[in-house]
Amino acid sequence: DGRVAPAGPLIAAAEKSGRAGVIDRWVLSTTLAWIEGNLQSLSNTRFVCMNLSGASLNDERFVQDTLDILGRYTHVASRLCMEITESVALHDLDNTRRFIDQVRNFGVKVALDDFGAGYTSFSYLKELPADVLKIDGNFIVNINAHPANVAIVEAIVNLAANLGMKTIAEWAEDAATIRTLAEIGVDYVQGYAVARSQPPEKLLSASSSASFIQREDVLQLVRSLGLSAN
Repeated sequence: DGRVAPAGPLIAAAEKSGRAGVIDRWVLSTTLAWIEGNLQSLSNTRFVCMNLSGASLNDERFVQDTLDILGRYTHVASRLCMEITESVALHDLDNTRRFIDQVRNFGVKVALDDFGAGYTSFSYLKELPADVLKIDGNFIVNINAHPANVAIVEAIVNLAANLGMKTIAEWAEDAATIRTLAEIGVDYVQGYAVARSQPPEKLLSASSSASFIQREDVLQLVRSLGLSAN
């Protein structure tokens, strides 16, 4: 009926029916085509993330289709970052490592999503040549009320830095959280403190991610962080 519906129920139905790969193929090809068509307006966009379902990663046909799609967009593939959840990565470590190696040959970045949510996170990192760690949002929400979470996130950030990886903190909802994450050394934040979901066309007229921030306290904080960095 023309209304925008939440993605959750659709993705759940696709995964239950074994059709998640159809969505992943569409997202991959559509995103790369959009980047290609708007490349001149994306000079400040370092990479665009897309989630990859576990079913797709373990589907050899999907993997081959992914390589074929990347082959058609080799000149913009480096602007893409594929996110793989920790549970999926651990399901078949050899298969995950092979997939990461194959897509990185095209310049694609790989992020390990929801990092820290499982039980063996630190031990498997040395096996997977990822570019980015996305720190699970449960550690980030109300981080200032939980000193243990501050210590855990700081440990993850230091580990990632030593392994040559960038870090993204999920669920950053307010200025106080962002300030703590900046002090810890997190590279990027993702959450409603920056922006809610919106049409991709808005990216084309924005000078930076800060262009989307609506809350004045968050905007002032980001500006002060930028000044201190200079």
